[in-house]
Amino acid sequence: MLNAIKTLDKTSLAEQAYHHIRGLLLDGFVEAGAVVGIDTIAVTLGVSQTPIREALARLEGDRLVVRLRNGRYAAAPAMSLGDYAHLYHTRLLLEPAAAALAAQNRSEQTIADLKQSIKRMNSAGRGTLSQLFVNFVDADALFHRTIATACGNVFITTALMHLQANHRIGPFYRSRGVVDADIVIREHTAICDAIGAGNPDAAEEAMRRHIERSRDFVLAWMAQPPSTPHSAITA
Repeated sequence: MLNAIKTLDKTSLAEQAYHHIRGLLLDGFVEAGAVVGIDTIAVTLGVSQTPIREALARLEGDRLVVRLRNGRYAAAPAMSLGDYAHLYHTRLLLEPAAAALAAQNRSEQTIADLKQSIKRMNSAGRGTLSQLFVNFVDADALFHRTIATACGNVFITTALMHLQANHRIGPFYRSRGVVDADIVIREHTAICDAIGAGNPDAAEEAMRRHIERSRDFVLAWMAQPPSTPHSAITA
């Protein structure tokens, strides 16, 4: 019993550290390429280095940090316009096919999970700080992860999990907010409806339109000067 309590406490500390460090990364307090100060964070949170390292290992899986040869961690390098173009190209190769397969293999649990993620997106914050938009990013990632898992093709699933595409988009909301939230929710609903109806063609096309729209939005955003108003991009 005592061991179980210790494990729970340890897990809770690692979870807290994960959310704290992720906030620092998403809000730009740790710049791209900069080493994450494990000692400093441990002192700030009043914990040992162990939960900090566990949190960083998890963030490495999210592609928000990279592990260096000396065992330390650094904030992931900023992605270029070309990097994002390649990311979306890869998504277009995999995710429409995953959606079609998910429609063929649909289950009540899959549909329930997709609807739950959409519900979470509707209630999530859309503000300019990570603590306000991160729940939206998580729910968005859950939606796509559910489809990747439900497709039944382990190679597609593994590739999409490795991409962690939705977490990579998160930093765009810093200082901007989730300006395309309503559009994303409508697109996710269309995908969910097609999968629920068992219509592979409709699911594939809905996913393709969703990714193409997101690609065009993000790439246009990156190509604009930092001072460009949101309305000039979304109009």
